[in-house]
Amino acid sequence: MWKRYATRASLCILVLVMMLCTVLTAVQGVVVSAAEASNGFDDTDVMDDLTSSTVDGKPFDVMEYPFVSKGEPRIITVVEYCYSVNKNLSKDYGIYIYVYNPTGVPLDATSKQNKIQMAVEYGASGEATRYEKFGLSLCSISSGNYKNLFYKYKVLDREIDGTRFLDRVHSHERRYSISGFELVTKGDKNATEYGTGLTCIFTGYAKGYGAGAEDTSTLSCQVEDLETLQLKVHHTHYRTDLSDKGNGHYNEVNTVYFAVPDEIFQKYGNLQKIHAEWWEYKTKLALITANQDFYQTFLPYVGVDIGEYNPDVPFDLYYGLETVVGEWYTNFFYDWGYNVKTESEVFNVDTFVYDKCTLIPFAFYAPVEDVQGVFDFLYSDKVAGDVTHTVIEDWIYHYTSPSGGGYIDCNGRQMSQDLFETAVDEGRTMGYNNVNIDLGDTFDLNSYDSNHSWWDKLWDFGFSWPATSEEYKDVSPIVVVTADDLTGSNETIAKRLLVNEDDVAELKAYFAVETAKGNQVVLFRFASTDYFSRAVGRHDNATPNGSVGEKRADTYIAQQTVFFDFDIIDLTFKKDGVYHVIPVVADPIDIVKDFTAPKEELEWWKIVLGLLLVVLLIVVLAPLFPYVVNGIAWVIRMIVMLFKKIATGIGNLFKRRN
Repeated sequence: MWKRYATRASLCILVLVMMLCTVLTAVQGVVVSAAEASNGFDDTDVMDDLTSSTVDGKPFDVMEYPFVSKGEPRIITVVEYCYSVNKNLSKDYGIYIYVYNPTGVPLDATSKQNKIQMAVEYGASGEATRYEKFGLSLCSISSGNYKNLFYKYKVLDREIDGTRFLDRVHSHERRYSISGFELVTKGDKNATEYGTGLTCIFTGYAKGYGAGAEDTSTLSCQVEDLETLQLKVHHTHYRTDLSDKGNGHYNEVNTVYFAVPDEIFQKYGNLQKIHAEWWEYKTKLALITANQDFYQTFLPYVGVDIGEYNPDVPFDLYYGLETVVGEWYTNFFYDWGYNVKTESEVFNVDTFVYDKCTLIPFAFYAPVEDVQGVFDFLYSDKVAGDVTHTVIEDWIYHYTSPSGGGYIDCNGRQMSQDLFETAVDEGRTMGYNNVNIDLGDTFDLNSYDSNHSWWDKLWDFGFSWPATSEEYKDVSPIVVVTADDLTGSNETIAKRLLVNEDDVAELKAYFAVETAKGNQVVLFRFASTDYFSRAVGRHDNATPNGSVGEKRADTYIAQQTVFFDFDIIDLTFKKDGVYHVIPVVADPIDIVKDFTAPKEELEWWKIVLGLLLVVLLIVVLAPLFPYVVNGIAWVIRMIVMLFKKIATGIGNLFKRRN
């Protein structure tokens, strides 16, 4: 898959690339005077550029680039414009690409998600050792009879580790390795990456740009194939029992998986590093309720900052209520509250809220699904149902702020700032992340029990508590899945691989298909984050501090970390101490998970009651035990006698035949 893809991508553009690399000096010569004044090449028309060039010694023929019903955009030429060692002329320097869009389906040509992936570091032998993405600035689109057929882009240079393109190329041989480019089709949320797989090596200079300002162009270009890997990336996640952060907090492992040809491993060794980028944000609290009436009541306040207390809001929400009654006073303490009234008209009655929430921008109605396991009767009732990631994504994409607030920085996309916190989990980076994660970068998932005593558990949950002890140490971020990893029940596999139990069936099917093709499946656990989910109590303003408790509520709040435009850039393999980097062609994806209710709590009173009933049953039925035993013995004797008769009959039958 990987070799065929790289070769096909490069050959489809080789002829025209060679043409413009060697012959576009005529175009450059035409615009040099303008470029000296205003870098006018940015403004030249894409069709003028193409029709004034030649291919294989013949004029460019647009008839060779028809509209077709199926087909993918591809680069038809890469142009190095006016490179010079003369600093006075370096302002004219630029890299441009020309894209053929065979279907004519309109592209979102000015989206900041449009990118090109190029090498930024090379080894001693000239091989690329690191890739990064660069923005594409639209210069021109073909129109008229060729509407949306051709696009001209300029590659937007940016500083990487203190260097730019001019710093990274050698004057005698400028090497540009391009693995792929990403474009957004109008109406899509994410870009699609199209493989290119070529290295353009430019030598010489355009007319007037050489060291001696030659009167003729010496510019030429050699094109080589570039090895790439085309990946289809899928995502899953795993949530452990309560984490060391306490009640309502769960460790969440964020994972993607994909397939790599086995021949890559055979040739280059173990997968050692994965280079990826994404935009990371933490959602504000979401409200999920199984009560349709309350859901309708809450909707008018979605995304509205109601302040610490608003008497016009006919309810409040809370968790962690503790009532302290003294001889002359009564105090109410809330761990968290939304619209909880803290000022009381009653003498010596005070209310304190440690964490005040004034705005909730998510709201979902999610009734409980009636799916019962064998021992589910021992647990508390589920608060409300789950909300699927597709529903949450749709909410994020289409949310409009009631206050007309700003937007987060997310690869140029506009997503309301109302939906996200101003910080992410401790130790993590909000917004843009560009990471190269090594196989040895292990991490721990600490459980609630790691820093909470039995007294804490009793204080937090009383005599009913959820599971609290699931803990993992030295978790590897990169795992190559084996057949043995996928044995056992779905629950066993989920815990073993740290994937969502609901995704196990899909993962097993994916593994079967890919291994049959000669590929290996890789899990990439790229982030460990905190997921929060907790039941809330509710009462109306007429009865503050009422009797509706959080453990009997029909509503919970939840919060998660999301990752937008997650994209794998390159993979590094290691064999016999030698590293080899392969650029990846993969579509960026958004990673949003389900909101799930707090885990049900084990209710000890039900266990005690069940044991008492068993004891009572034994006492009541004890007199009948001898009869039951005799009855069982009689049944066994009858079965033995029956088998004996059958055996005797078969023996007699054989005797008669003999």
